[in-house]
Amino acid sequence: MKKLLVATAAIMLTFLSMGVAHAETKSGPRNVGMKGVWVGTNYGFANGVFKNTDLRWTVEKVNGVTFTGVKSFREVQTGEWSEPEPFMGIMYKNGEFHAVDADGVIIGKRTSHNKIQAFYLKAAGNDQDALVMKVTKASR
Repeated sequence: MKKLLVATAAIMLTFLSMGVAHAETKSGPRNVGMKGVWVGTNYGFANGVFKNTDLRWTVEKVNGVTFTGVKSFREVQTGEWSEPEPFMGIMYKNGEFHAVDADGVIIGKRTSHNKIQAFYLKAAGNDQDALVMKVTKASR
């Protein structure tokens, strides 16, 4: 009888945990419309030198609370866009998100349906950045 009770409790806990995991991965209202091109500015210090450049994010896929895409910035010397760099993140229902690229972390918040403010921190050896990113939705 005890074995049956333990087995039943284990099965119930398994199904309960599956339901909780599923509830945590549903898209929140802030994830709607995340896919598309976002453009704006990127300013702050990179290796001790102040910079202010144009920034472009292209969010290519959204799945639940997760997203992925590429980001690039406008080269100051040439005016050309840099090579796109993959990034991916997690958007919480309150609009806050955390994302990563190859060597840094982006911490931000979707402040409205079409605006995001974020901070980029990178410490990869001698390559360090502390930047403010402000982007606006440009397309779907």
